[in-house]
Order: sequence, then C-alpha cells, then structure tokens
Amino acid sequence: MASRQAGRSAPWAKALGAVLLVFLAVVIVAYAVGESREADRERSAFEATRADAQRFADAVVDGNEGPPHDRRDAERALDSAVGKGQGLLYAMRSTEGRTRTVLQFSRTFERSLTLFGPAQATVDRCFTVVFHGPAARTEAEIIAHDADETCSEVAR
Repeated sequence: MASRQAGRSAPWAKALGAVLLVFLAVVIVAYAVGESREADRERSAFEATRADAQRFADAVVDGNEGPPHDRRDAERALDSAVGKGQGLLYAMRSTEGRTRTVLQFSRTFERSLTLFGPAQATVDRCFTVVFHGPAARTEAEIIAHDADETCSEVAR
C-alpha cells in the first residue's frame, strides 16, 4: 500500500495511529482508576483493623473477668474476637492494676491489575490496648499506631 504522494503518511497508517493512541489512553486511565480503587481498599482494610482492636477490647471487658491474667487468656479473647490468623499477640505486661497488650491485626484486600503477583495483599497494623481497673469495672484504652511502626518496636 504505497501512498500516492511522497512524504505523506498513508490514510490507513493515520487510522492505525489514532486507534493505538486511543488504546493507550484507555490503558492509562484504567491503570489510574485501578490504582485509586486499590488504595481505597487498602485504606479500608487498614481502618478495619481498628474495629478488630475494639472487638478484642470489648471481648475482654464484657467477659467480666477483668484484664487478661496471662497470655493464654489474652490469646483466647483475641481468637474469639477476630478469629484465628487475623490477630497476633506480641507482648503483654501487667503492673499495678494495669495490663498492657501489644497486638497486631491483619486484613487482606484485593489488588488491581495483578499480572505478576498475588491477587490479594495484606495490611498489618499494631495496637496497644491498656486495661485499667478491677475485674468488675475494667476499662480499655486503645492506642492505634501508624503503619510505619512495627509491633516489635512498640513492644520494647
């Protein structure tokens, strides 16, 4: 298909270029939208860990047995509140009417455009839950740590 005039592009080449340009624009927009939705899902999963920490604190406080007495009590409350595998007890210290627990909660979220990696990713967040008071009147204080703070750092 030779063009009739020298130095000019053939009409089919212009049409092909336009189609490829539109296709490229669609791919870029789809990628941007996918990344935005993935960021929203990650943020939602990150915030859902706060609800997990609240459920753990409620499970301990509503148990009316006071703060957890040992690691096994805390792990039992953790498993009943959020299920196995979604919460991990890092440290537990009891001092004069206070029990300080450091916990990590995990949530999974769907990734977008997963060509070369897993379709799901996990977000972890560390919390410190401090229980105050006697058994009948236990109160919980929940401290959420930033994403860049690991539980091993907080537990020190």
